[in-house]
Amino acid sequence: MRIEDLPPGLFDRLRRGEPSARAQFFRRYAAQVRQILFLQDMCEDVDEAVQEVFIKVMRAKLPPQERFLGWFYTVILNTGRDLGRRRKTRQAGLERLLQEAARDTRPDADQDRADPAGDVERRAHDPALVRALRELPYEFREAVALRFYADLSLDEIARCQSVPVGTVKSRLHGALARLRSALEREQWGQEQGQEGLAEDTP
Repeated sequence: MRIEDLPPGLFDRLRRGEPSARAQFFRRYAAQVRQILFLQDMCEDVDEAVQEVFIKVMRAKLPPQERFLGWFYTVILNTGRDLGRRRKTRQAGLERLLQEAARDTRPDADQDRADPAGDVERRAHDPALVRALRELPYEFREAVALRFYADLSLDEIARCQSVPVGTVKSRLHGALARLRSALEREQWGQEQGQEGLAEDTP
């Protein structure tokens, strides 16, 4: 889900440092920030990362309101990257994501194979998709998170990643091709397993 525009008056209250505005800002956006950081797969402790994002925002000199959301996305991405570089292993974040994903219901398998972009949106927490996502290069995974989870345009993603729009298109194309291949292999394996069980049943 895309991070929505600030409610009227909230930006000015944030700039004045009002505690109630900071609390409202955190409540409104913390869940979306958390999801983006999870999908970046670069932070050892996502809760710590979420807190660091908001601390940076509160301490920063805020840009003009019309540029605020783009700046905010950049803060989120840079925080995930910084924490990812510090940690010794990437396994903790992956395990936490997989545990959350396992609690969600898997969508219909026939729809899963319709198209890879649709798969990403429909199967946000599907363990099979999570496994496929974690195999992508981080630049690809980051682009997928911003496009299909944060709902950013290609131009916005390009600004966040500091690359040309053509590079964003290439990353998304490569990511979707790899995800489609991985999901097809997963589905084929499940079908083969079901056929094997059927043959063994008297």
